[in-house]
Amino acid sequence: MSSRLTVLVAEDYSDFRRGLLDLLEPLGLECIPVQNGQLAIEVIEDLSRELHLIITDLDMPVKIGWDVIEAAREHRGEELPIILQTGEATYPYVMRKAGDLGIPLIHKPDVPVRLVPAVREALKLE
Repeated sequence: MSSRLTVLVAEDYSDFRRGLLDLLEPLGLECIPVQNGQLAIEVIEDLSRELHLIITDLDMPVKIGWDVIEAAREHRGEELPIILQTGEATYPYVMRKAGDLGIPLIHKPDVPVRLVPAVREALKLE
């Protein structure tokens, strides 16, 4: 079992996923990168794997971010922090639903500036 904090990173675009991992690497986190919502849900449902945070895109193939969030709540509980990063963050229904779920929402162009502070806050890192 790892002593590092584990983050599931669900993002379908490989270059963007690599960028997310590059931002997270200096924090010393163990990252589990997946390229679609279905794979994210499989990781979430595997309760033998520790998860401390989920970072998910909204619009992905197979299953979307809302499905990932629903699976996380069902299998991991309300206390597992989730960050939603998406190009649709400015859409009113996305803002409303993320707000209703209490999930931080980051617009993709803002990820380089906002992701690390959001992760630090979610994981209570100094």
